[in-house]
Amino acid sequence: MEIRSIVMKDVENFTNLLVSVDTYGFGGEAGRSISSTENLLSDVLQDAKKQILVAIDEDQIIGYLSLFGNHSDMTGHRAHVSLGIIKAVDQDKVGRDLLNAGIQWAGDNGIYRLELSLPVSITGLIELYKNLGFLVEGERIDSLYINGEYQNELYLYRLIN
Repeated sequence: MEIRSIVMKDVENFTNLLVSVDTYGFGGEAGRSISSTENLLSDVLQDAKKQILVAIDEDQIIGYLSLFGNHSDMTGHRAHVSLGIIKAVDQDKVGRDLLNAGIQWAGDNGIYRLELSLPVSITGLIELYKNLGFLVEGERIDSLYINGEYQNELYLYRLIN
């Protein structure tokens, strides 16, 4: 498995991944088109505060980690994290490798704080983040509506030293 930055030639493979994975970012979108993914990648590739890392196995993208920051004076030191991995692979290993690469990228690119939120029901992923140094910042009660049920949303962060 190889972890690398996304490139424009990945657009079709990445679109297929986004349609197939359940994520709490910009994935799981059955109606996503190649054109909309091209626009996303063009934006990411032109912005030093944004990155999408992909995990490649046998020429297929099997997972991604996005880090989206901004250039504001007040919040330019932080980036929002989103992770998506296909179910047919060792999600813990792929997730750990992607997150470690993302933490390295953040440190190399002036990002001091990584942050994300996800449903409290995804305990395996929460543990993965915690094992890599993410801490719980808070919990929003009944803030998500998933499959006909209200769920709490957990906020996590990690400071890059």
